Amino acid sequence: MKIQPQMALAALLSFATALHAAGEPPVDFVKQIKPILADRCVECHNSETLLGELNLQTRALAFAKRKAGAVIVPKNAEKSMLYLVLTLPPKDVKAMPATGHRIPKDEVSLVRQWIAEGASWPEGKDGTITPEHKKARK
Repeated sequence: MKIQPQMALAALLSFATALHAAGEPPVDFVKQIKPILADRCVECHNSETLLGELNLQTRALAFAKRKAGAVIVPKNAEKSMLYLVLTLPPKDVKAMPATGHRIPKDEVSLVRQWIAEGASWPEGKDGTITPEHKKARK
């Protein structure tokens, strides 16, 4: 039986997250997840560019129904495209981010843990992510 690299990575990250989660505080969206999304995702997945029908600027937009299916499935990282595309081999056409450097494994693990914990995402200013190109115009 041949084990797929993505499956092995998912299993390893699942185990590592379980070990990490014991006694650890929950992942903080504002301090830990928002900076990842702001730095590596929202430049392409926003209201102006809307690549892949995906806008990650707010919780409501990120959880909106899409033809391609749910991007974030709270408490189930293995069914969340947001997490899965980060674990694909770099040459895979669906691997994200599509350009630039890969998101470090520790940050991918944080995204996985955040989703597994329920993907808590606040409303209002704390939950809003503005693309850098929009910030530069202000």
